[in-house]
Amino acid sequence: MYDVILIGARCAGSSTAMLLARSGARVLLLDRAAFPSDTVSTHFLHPAGAAHLDDWGLLEPLMSTGCPPIQEMSFHLADDVVVRSAPLPAGRVTSCVAPRRTVLDSLLVEAAGAAGAEFRPGCSFQSPVEHEGRIAGVTFTSGGRTSTARARLVIGADGKHSPFARAVGARTYRDLGVISCLFYGYWSGLADKGSQVFVRDGQAAVAFPTHHGQHCVVVGWSRSRFEEVKQDLDRHFRATVAELAPEIDAALTSGEQHGRIVGAGDLANFYRDSAGPGWGLVGDAGHTRDPASAHGIGDAFAQAELLADLVSRELGEDSRALDRAVSAYAAERDRRTTDAFETNAAFAAWEVPQPLLDVLRVAQHQPERAQRFMGVYAGRVSMSGFLAGAS
Repeated sequence: MYDVILIGARCAGSSTAMLLARSGARVLLLDRAAFPSDTVSTHFLHPAGAAHLDDWGLLEPLMSTGCPPIQEMSFHLADDVVVRSAPLPAGRVTSCVAPRRTVLDSLLVEAAGAAGAEFRPGCSFQSPVEHEGRIAGVTFTSGGRTSTARARLVIGADGKHSPFARAVGARTYRDLGVISCLFYGYWSGLADKGSQVFVRDGQAAVAFPTHHGQHCVVVGWSRSRFEEVKQDLDRHFRATVAELAPEIDAALTSGEQHGRIVGAGDLANFYRDSAGPGWGLVGDAGHTRDPASAHGIGDAFAQAELLADLVSRELGEDSRALDRAVSAYAAERDRRTTDAFETNAAFAAWEVPQPLLDVLRVAQHQPERAQRFMGVYAGRVSMSGFLAGAS
């Protein structure tokens, strides 16, 4: 009998497992994959997200793998509007980072194991186990065999298409649908100029450094163009980079591509009910947003910390107190993320409204305001507050 079973061992699941295990809980962590393994992700972390790793003692080990710090951000929004600044710091963390998921996810899984969580790779969730109106465990398959594990709490951390959420009937709300589509690839040979974002006319190109001396280059379009661009993805990808960022396109031509261009056209924006009798959801399983502002991993870490803190206090015999703790987590998650959720949806349209462009035309010459805009992008400064400060 476990205290908590987590389904999914990527960023949300492994960090929640680690924190609960550190608090003394008996934790089982399941995932279909073995690690290291990759997943579709643009893997960018703002300082607030990296600060969680720092608090957990994992940022220094991550940086020692050759993950470069990203100390400057720039937004190229018009011929006469280029906003440059260092990222908005979070605690003692002053840089963004963009670790490859093969590195980050393995680091988190290993940290969960070191804390005492039991990790079982190659396990696919099949169904919840119910007892007296509560979720009391799960059945899962591994190597062709079906097993059952029981726990006081089961947490789905299995992504935006969460099979666990479907199985428990979690309701979706605040569903904004799909706004954009996004694709990315890796190249070496680019100069390190921090994170560069180019936005114009419903499309975007982004480049930032990552492991192995490579840059991740990202292109985003309106979802309405998905069917068109996927028919000839490489051509559309390079044409958009050439249009928005000719200097980067030239570097792609002279540099070396590593792997193929990948991405997705199902970039959902929603919340799900994330608390019920004996169960909860964390990470994209319970709340997901378009990757336009690169909030996903940082969100997962923040949710993991909130959920683990509340749950770890209530792992006694009172199941109602445990359910109240998970409900409190879900309500607080919604409260903390609503403003950034709405602002991110606006970013995902890859259009810069004229009032914002006018403000940024001035702010680009004012270092403090330029850095506050980086805070807007990171989800830590409200757009309304930023615009109000311009009056």
